Amino acid sequence: MLRRVAWRVIRIQWLIGAVAAAIWWWLGGPAAALAALVGLGISTAMTGYVALKWSLSSGAEEPKAMLGGFYRAEMMKLLLGTGLIFIGVYVFRDNAAALVTTLAFTLAAYGLVLLGDID
Repeated sequence: MLRRVAWRVIRIQWLIGAVAAAIWWWLGGPAAALAALVGLGISTAMTGYVALKWSLSSGAEEPKAMLGGFYRAEMMKLLLGTGLIFIGVYVFRDNAAALVTTLAFTLAAYGLVLLGDID
């Protein structure tokens, strides 16, 4: 089930990211669109990391151990995301707005999936 939910989040992130990249292409050209795609890549990498890490560490464990694994995965996701965002903003400093706004919009995918039926 976790894998299915993660793929649903990633598919919505790809859709939002593609639309954002097209808008940034129109507003700022190919460099802005590339920065937007990097923002999308950071977002999907963070989602994929947590899904992979948690699915590998969770099993027939007790709930306390599963929750601990989830918290560790989320903490590493935040560290990974922070590092990737700093690198991305440094590399695309002229188009940092495209990277950051696309990243922020793609994070809305979590809420959209949670509003839907995840069973």
